[in-house]
Amino acid sequence: MTEFSHYQRLQDEALALAQPYPAGRFRGRGIVTCAGGPRYFTCAWVLVRMLRDVLKTNLPIQVWHLGAAEMDPLMRALLERYGAEVVDACSAGCGPPPAGHAIKPFAILHSRFEELVFVDADNLPTIDPERLFDSAAYRETGAVFWPDLQPLAAESLLWELCRVPFRHEPSFESGQIVLDKARSWKPLTLTLHMNEHSSFYFRYFYGDKDTFHLAWRRLEQPYAMPPHEPLRIPDDGADPLFTRHSFVLGQRDFDGLLIFQHRNWPKFVLLGRNPRYPVLPYEDECRGFLDELALQWDGRVRAPFDPPPGPAGPGARWFRYVRLSDSERWVELLPDNQIGRGSKEAERWWCVVPDGRTSMLEILGDEHVTCRLTRHLDGVWRGRWVRFERMPVELIPWEE
Repeated sequence: MTEFSHYQRLQDEALALAQPYPAGRFRGRGIVTCAGGPRYFTCAWVLVRMLRDVLKTNLPIQVWHLGAAEMDPLMRALLERYGAEVVDACSAGCGPPPAGHAIKPFAILHSRFEELVFVDADNLPTIDPERLFDSAAYRETGAVFWPDLQPLAAESLLWELCRVPFRHEPSFESGQIVLDKARSWKPLTLTLHMNEHSSFYFRYFYGDKDTFHLAWRRLEQPYAMPPHEPLRIPDDGADPLFTRHSFVLGQRDFDGLLIFQHRNWPKFVLLGRNPRYPVLPYEDECRGFLDELALQWDGRVRAPFDPPPGPAGPGARWFRYVRLSDSERWVELLPDNQIGRGSKEAERWWCVVPDGRTSMLEILGDEHVTCRLTRHLDGVWRGRWVRFERMPVELIPWEE
């Protein structure tokens, strides 16, 4: 049995075992997003404040996350203050959630709403999302998706894997979705199944977006999509380190009006630099919300941190690498100045260089110095990234 046929059999089993739509379990309309960890929490804070204070939506809002390591009591309280319901997917009584980005269909399927607008935490509507339920296309199909920049190629193995004949059509950009779960239950169930097996499917899918696309096509489920291509909106060009990389993905409604501005990268960061997009509505309001958050939160999740993933290699040492208000992970500094386990593109090498009467530790990527740190009396190396967001950084030695 080939690997594809094995997972195709699992698809069939998941559909055969799927329960019918549980009438009466879900009620009303709402907004759902997923936001765990400092970076996505920051984005979710701006999103919730926009929805409540600027767009004045009356829809209930759910913010889903994965456990105490992603959301501490203070973070929860800050969101709840503005009427957001914070849901820990790990203790919601819905079974074990898939990890990472695969939590999206889990949150959609298990949210308490019958009809919902899903919005990525780094995606800002420019209208009250409740208006999206009024479109004729939504009323006809019960599902509205938006197009991505590139269609799924004919040679993609995804068509074969999901047993869908090739269609020359836009792929999905799943940063915003409008769904009637009663009418979308079966393809939503298949989408969740594929995300529950993301260790396999994400070898071929670019995140969750194509799981929605292929599930809807596999089951020949109708959906609507605005006919307008997404917009690539550049920043103001004031920071050359951002300009080559950063843009906002703008999505329009069926009449061509810009209604979503998706900050794929860089996402908002609390402690560091955010590029400006002066042509976008509500730019100043968003920055004001970030300033308010900085007065109430220091960019850290107050939760126990798991120990390193195993002992360090010979002559190596583990450090907790914290990018404040962004993310943290363990990195292994090897004696040959490489970074072993935990390395990413921007963190491949380390070295200590003289700096006057002290020394400076540099972390480097393949082409550039990424951050520069100095050692403090408590043994922690502190500094900041020298590229892109320039967020503060700490390198904390692991003491066994």
